[in-house]
Amino acid sequence: MDAASRKLEFISEDVVDYALQIILDEITIETATPKLPSPLQTASGLLETASLVLISVRSRCGIEGHSYLFSPNEALLPAIAQSISVAFEEVKGRSCLPELNTDHLLKKFKLFGGTGILTMAFAAIDMASWDLLGVALKKPLYQILGGTEKILASYESSGLSIGHSSQVIAQAEEFLLAGNSRMKVRLGYETVEQEISILTTLRNELGNQIELMVDYNQGLSVDQAFERCSLLDELGLVWIEEPIAADLLEVAADLTIKTKTPIQLGENLWSPVEAQRALDLHSSNYLMPDVAKIGGATQWLRSAKLAAKRGIKVSSHLYPEISAHLLSSIENAHYLEYADWTKLQFAGHISSQNNQLCIDDAWGVGLHGF
Repeated sequence: MDAASRKLEFISEDVVDYALQIILDEITIETATPKLPSPLQTASGLLETASLVLISVRSRCGIEGHSYLFSPNEALLPAIAQSISVAFEEVKGRSCLPELNTDHLLKKFKLFGGTGILTMAFAAIDMASWDLLGVALKKPLYQILGGTEKILASYESSGLSIGHSSQVIAQAEEFLLAGNSRMKVRLGYETVEQEISILTTLRNELGNQIELMVDYNQGLSVDQAFERCSLLDELGLVWIEEPIAADLLEVAADLTIKTKTPIQLGENLWSPVEAQRALDLHSSNYLMPDVAKIGGATQWLRSAKLAAKRGIKVSSHLYPEISAHLLSSIENAHYLEYADWTKLQFAGHISSQNNQLCIDDAWGVGLHGF
């Protein structure tokens, strides 16, 4: 079935007809390592820079679309860039239809299993193609996807590292100055008593109006997770994120049953198939796909639809620029994770205020500074 006769999931037929005329032609790939405005210490290590791959896709008619990928490991940036280059050769000369091109890449590289760096390469092309389509249509992406809500509920995730309580409180106070009383705290201290102390001190110092979610970044053993999550149950947390290794979905399902506080996971799911497995197992109360790791905006939206069928709310993970557009277009949107990691890279970076992020009406995703 060709593109003209196929009904796609996320764009209207008139947009399909227009996109068929836009042919992908060139790609430019660069790397950058801007400093984080605030270094981040998590249970998985220290982040001081945002290691980025910057992608520009150009059509034959000269329209450009942009995206970026974040790597937790700077040394892998060349490998990610090379994977993007190889993947683009498979869609070069094809029309700018992100859904069809994503499926084409998944088929072409089926023998590689479609996870890891290769999946992120697909995501880079997919996200840049959606941006290009928005620029071509002179519309913001959320409108192309049928979204109408420009204001997204958000939470601050730019800091609150593992560290001394005075440092954590000082940064939380900075968030509150912008009206952001919903924020995520990184855990993974030596003892759960230290963690309870940090969280209790935050509430005592800043008041009960603050909403706290916590993230273990997969830092606990299974036994530790059951013990600590139980002890955190009385603290009124929004959720407990990734307490154990991300691939232990069956164990996470048991933990979800035995923990009163909602469990959050999803950033390390690498396809809608994996998202479906997590949903089938009831591995968490919420779902948080990462737009790059899941395979791009197309695969993110597919995963969100699967969650909607189960009545599961979906939040975003990083990439606030494009994630805001995606959340605007789904029925089961929960919270946008706002992290300022790209603030020093892109001009016109939009920050969260008053627990919200407002999408501007720039064409496409609205990335500036390429």
